[in-house]
Amino acid sequence: MFLKDLTFNLWRSILARMVVIEKFFRKLCNPFLVSVSMGLLAGCSTIDSGISKKDDVFWDPPAKESQAKQRQLQKYSNTSFAPNSSDSALDLPMLLDVAFENNPSTKKSWQAARIAAAQSGKAASIFFPKITMSGVTEKSETNTLGSKNSATAFYPAIEIQYSIFQFGGHSKYANAARQLLYAANYQHNRALQTLAYEVQRCYFALDSAEETVEASQRNLDDAFVAYDSAFIKNQAGLSNIQDFLQAKANRSRAEFDLENAKAHVELARANLAVAIGVPVSEAIRIVQSNDENDIGDLDIDIQDLIAGAMQMRQDMLAQYSVVTAKKDMTWTSSSKLLPELVVGGAGNRKWLRGEDTHFNNFNIYASLRWTVFDGFNNMYDVIEARAALRSAEQELKRMQLAIASDVWAKYYAFKSAIKQLSAARNYEQSAQESFDSIIIAYKEGLSSFGDLMAAQTQLASARKQTVVSKNNLAVAVIELAYAVGIVNFESKNNIQ
Repeated sequence: MFLKDLTFNLWRSILARMVVIEKFFRKLCNPFLVSVSMGLLAGCSTIDSGISKKDDVFWDPPAKESQAKQRQLQKYSNTSFAPNSSDSALDLPMLLDVAFENNPSTKKSWQAARIAAAQSGKAASIFFPKITMSGVTEKSETNTLGSKNSATAFYPAIEIQYSIFQFGGHSKYANAARQLLYAANYQHNRALQTLAYEVQRCYFALDSAEETVEASQRNLDDAFVAYDSAFIKNQAGLSNIQDFLQAKANRSRAEFDLENAKAHVELARANLAVAIGVPVSEAIRIVQSNDENDIGDLDIDIQDLIAGAMQMRQDMLAQYSVVTAKKDMTWTSSSKLLPELVVGGAGNRKWLRGEDTHFNNFNIYASLRWTVFDGFNNMYDVIEARAALRSAEQELKRMQLAIASDVWAKYYAFKSAIKQLSAARNYEQSAQESFDSIIIAYKEGLSSFGDLMAAQTQLASARKQTVVSKNNLAVAVIELAYAVGIVNFESKNNIQ
C-alpha cells in the first residue's frame, strides 16, 4: 500500500509540473512575444553593426576604436626633427648618420636577424636532453567495518629523454637554421647598403633641384635683359610691337619655369625626409655638392666588376646561405625515414605523510624508434624539401644573371655620364658666349630679335642640360657602386 501511494504522488507531481511547462510555452508562443524574441536574436546575430550601412558609405569606427587608434598613433608617431642650429645645413655623412639612426627599414632587417638567431638557438636545442619535472599530491580515504583511515602521499618525479642518433638529421637541421641566420645577417647588410644608396640618391636629387632653381633664376635674369632691350627699342621706334610682346611672353615663361623648379625642390626635400626617416620640414637643408674636380674614368675591366659583384653583393651571399640551408633541410627530411636512437630515464619517490618510510621507483631505457608508415607524411616532407632546394638554386641563378646585367648596364651608364657632362659643359659655355655676343649686337641693331630669342632659349637649354648631366653622373656613380655591392659615401664630393 505504501509503495502504491508513493507512486501515485510521484506521478501527480510530474503532471503538475507538465501543466506549468505547458502554460509557459503557450505564453512563449504568443505571436507578439515570438516576433520580439526573433528580433532580439536577429540583433544579436547580425553583422551589419560591424560594417558600413551600405556598400557606398564610409565606415565610421566605434568610439572606443577611435580612441585606441589615437593612443596608438601618439605612441608610434615620429618625433620632430631639427638640426643643431637654425643656420646649419646637413652634408651627406650627416644625412647618413640621421638615416641610420631613424630609418625603420634597417631596424626591421635587424629584428629579422634577431628572429633568425632565436630560431637558430631553438634548432640547436635538439642536442640537449629534455628534462621534465613534476610533482603529485595524493590523498586517499578508506572505510572498513566502521573505521575510517586516511593517508596523504607525495610523488616528486623527474624524466630525462635524449635523442643521440638520427643519421645526421639533427646536425643538418641545426646547420640549416644557422645558415638561415647568416642569410638574415647578409640581408641586414644589404638593407644598410640600400639605405645608404637611397639617402645618396635623394641627396643628389635635392642638390640637382636646387641647382635647377639657380639655373632658372639666371634664365629669368636673361629674359629680363631681353625684355628691357626689346622695350627700349620699341619705345625708340626701332622695333615692332611683336618683338616686345614675344619678349614679355618669354619672361613669363621663365617665371613659370622658376616656380616649377622651386616646387621640385620641395618634392625632393620630402623624398629625402622619407629616406632619412624623419618628418619633412624646412629644417632639412643640405650642403651643396663640391664642384672642383672632374671624376676620373674607371680603369677596370667590366668582367672583373661582375666577378667582384658575385663575391661582394650581400643579397647574393644571403642566397648562397639559403641554398645551403635547403640542402641541409633535404638531408634532415630524409633522415626521418630512418630509425632514431633515444635513451632516457624516469624516477620518482613516494612519501607517506606521518610515516618515515618512502618508496623509490626508477627506470632507464634505450629505444630504437622507426616510423615505418605515417600515411607518407615523411615522404612528402622529402619531396617538399627537394623542391624547395631546386627553387632556391634557380633563384640563385636568376640573381646571378640579374646582377651581371645590372653591373653591365650601370658600368656603361657611368662611362657615358662622364662624357655627357663634359659635352654639356662645353655646350653651356658656347651658348653663354653666343648669347653675350648676340645681346650686344641686338642692342646695336646688328642682330634680329629672333636671333636673340634663339640664343636665350639655347642658353637656358644648355644650363638645364648641365644640371641634368651632373645629376646623372652622380646617380651613375652610386648606382654602379650599389650594383657591385660597394657603397661609397663620398662618391660625388669631387664631381663637377
